[in-house]
Amino acid sequence: MKHPRIDQSSTTKKNAPAPLSPSILTLQRQIGNQAVLQLMGGAKKRVLEEDEYEDEEGTDEVEVKEHITKKVRNLDGAPVTKEQPKPTTMDVEDESEEESEDEATPVLKGKRPGFTTASKRAAFASTSRDPKYGVTIGNYRKPKLKEINGAMPHRMSYNDIRNNAQKLVEGKETAADFNRWTDRFITAGKEKIEKRKQEQAGNDSAGKLKQLIADMEESQRDFISARDKLAANPTDNSVFKAFIKQANSFHANVPDVGPHLGVNNPVQENAHMHVETVEEPQNKSMETEEEGEEKADKTPAPPKLTRRLSIMSSQVRRMSIGRISAYPYDAKGNLITTDGSTVSLDELPEEDRDAIKQHPKKTVKGYDPDFTFGKEE
Repeated sequence: MKHPRIDQSSTTKKNAPAPLSPSILTLQRQIGNQAVLQLMGGAKKRVLEEDEYEDEEGTDEVEVKEHITKKVRNLDGAPVTKEQPKPTTMDVEDESEEESEDEATPVLKGKRPGFTTASKRAAFASTSRDPKYGVTIGNYRKPKLKEINGAMPHRMSYNDIRNNAQKLVEGKETAADFNRWTDRFITAGKEKIEKRKQEQAGNDSAGKLKQLIADMEESQRDFISARDKLAANPTDNSVFKAFIKQANSFHANVPDVGPHLGVNNPVQENAHMHVETVEEPQNKSMETEEEGEEKADKTPAPPKLTRRLSIMSSQVRRMSIGRISAYPYDAKGNLITTDGSTVSLDELPEEDRDAIKQHPKKTVKGYDPDFTFGKEE
């Protein structure tokens, strides 16, 4: 399977660097500090490139962090500064909210929590049930996303969720402000659950659908509970972390699986819209008989195909200016969607188009129009 290339500086380092060994100190004396640092950096990159995807237990993404500055001292005690590469999103299994206690490793402070079991199971079930994806994920515990270049793309990015919640914690916004934007999550969640229940009413074999609805309802309850607790206790760090975990995994915001390398990976910090193509019935025009009387033609006209934002995407585009960091576009000026396709804003309804245009625009250089997704034939 062909996988799009990613920036080779994209790595994730979880632990503080180990002390220099005697052999490294000897090498340092022989060839100099800068050469040793270059060798160490190259070895580190090769190791991390091997961990490009998630392990077999699940999927998650690690929060993107800014460049880290690591200080190493020369033999005479003078500090040598080495700038380390910036890590990017990788699929890993990490259900923990724990942060590093090692002050020498600031990169892990505020680490993105893992997806909850309910959110993963719901996303994998939704993707498998919809034939347009062409993907079946039989085991949510071992989804094998590496084989299909898959990830769970956010509609509102994790960074935007965390940054907006942080405004409440820092006293820059009120609980009313916080509730206003999080209400959009709740509204989208209710609509998606109701849509699945309507589907369930006409389904004879609804066992898996029943579990999907149960997972969505669990996510809905947990999000509302965590949201309300943070609104009431914004200075409680444990409450803040609990909200971030539920918001990161909210069923309507990560409802499915999409292509990772070439699409989700370079777009991860931006609002990532899902655009649906829907059929709208049309009434065939009236035909006039020779005697001048009008007669309705009962032959149905071909349905009109319309492009529109999905349920959660519609709520995200309603966010106030400043809540969304940017919308991602390709080099041609088309919006990059969660399934990897691009769409011209002119194809969207006027209200969607006008709302998106009010937010910042970012051209994503890492987008690959030839991305791979799904199983090879």
